[in-house]
Amino acid sequence: MLIGILLGLSAAFFQSLSYLFSGHFVRTFRGNMAELLVLAHVTMGGFSLLLLPTALPETMPAVGVYAGPLLGGVLMYVAGQLGLFMALRCTDASRVSPLLGLKLPILTMISIVFLQRHYSAVQWLAVGICLLAAFLLNRSGGRISGIGLTWILAACLGYCLSDLNIRLLVERLRGTGLTLFQASLLGACLSYLLCGALAVAFLPVVSWRRPAYWRVAVPFALAWYGGMLSLFACFGAIGVVFGNIVQSTRGLLSVILGALVARAGYAHLETSISRSVLLRRLAAAVLMILAIVLFSLA
Repeated sequence: MLIGILLGLSAAFFQSLSYLFSGHFVRTFRGNMAELLVLAHVTMGGFSLLLLPTALPETMPAVGVYAGPLLGGVLMYVAGQLGLFMALRCTDASRVSPLLGLKLPILTMISIVFLQRHYSAVQWLAVGICLLAAFLLNRSGGRISGIGLTWILAACLGYCLSDLNIRLLVERLRGTGLTLFQASLLGACLSYLLCGALAVAFLPVVSWRRPAYWRVAVPFALAWYGGMLSLFACFGAIGVVFGNIVQSTRGLLSVILGALVARAGYAHLETSISRSVLLRRLAAAVLMILAIVLFSLA
């Protein structure tokens, strides 16, 4: 249990760190999100190629078993990443990261409309708390622009649809006899291999020869991939529900990390904020975690 919790916290930390790197990239090379998407995923595809031999089972499942959710998960993930990078052009990572908790109400609506699911009063309370936290974040340190909020919602929608496909991918791989950990690791390798292959196809149309781009894209890729491996290992250790609860601390960690980075003088990574604004962001991040805990355990 302790190892699983530590892995979940590690995933949250690495994801928070990756948001800082991606925010640095889009601010330094404004308007070049395609370069970050392509270069980072070429790098992560390379990582997955190296890791794949340890993830392959003795007998690989038939392609038809997992091809649909694999492709759907990757395409929606890329859409979510693009929304995230665009949002980071508009505001700080310490505000964007907690707002990714808006996946909760979006996923709830998707489940009601398309999966005909029903939710308890406590779960609806959790959705309300999530929206309240988003309102507080929007009011902390000046309002986020309408286009910024739109991109955050687009990122949340992309990630939600990707999560649904990834969950189906892992379930189908488990149906072939793999454990949760084996299916998660194999699913992660296949997903980022496909992302890497798509990214390689786009290399000729981006400025991949500029070393300055790689100097920021590679640290982002390292942080994001490290977070994903930690998360999948966390799921294998303590399960998906509890793992998602632990991972939800990324919003709080992003606020704290952002404050420390700004205090250290790295204004190109995070804008300096007042104590009162920091406290409001911390309160909103804690509310977002509370909402996810309530929704998951109700």
